[in-house]
Amino acid sequence: MNDAAVFPIGDAEYDATYAEESAMVDASELIARALEASGMSQADLARILGISRSEVTARLKGERNITVRKLAATLHALGATLTLASDTPTHRPRRQPEWQFGHDQPRQTRTAAPWIFEGHHHG
Repeated sequence: MNDAAVFPIGDAEYDATYAEESAMVDASELIARALEASGMSQADLARILGISRSEVTARLKGERNITVRKLAATLHALGATLTLASDTPTHRPRRQPEWQFGHDQPRQTRTAAPWIFEGHHHG
């Protein structure tokens, strides 16, 4: 067996991307659960929101990076309420993460101050 990790450990760029993708999956799961609980069809939801059925499908698959506002509106249309939460570290991290701000900008890395939110880490 190869000693190399399948997923990079301690790689700030990987950790940030993982946090983003994880949030996308979480959002799509919230929509799917609310849709099922509402008894509505995807077509009904599309009609209420004024979007195409393919857009609803894309949101359910986690293929759309929708805004928090659109996520809240989608859940509201389904009779659900969006509640946000985060796992905030209670201790100073051993290693300061490097951050890249904006994927469309030239790469910039910064060392975060100890009080800056690190992001959500799955255990």
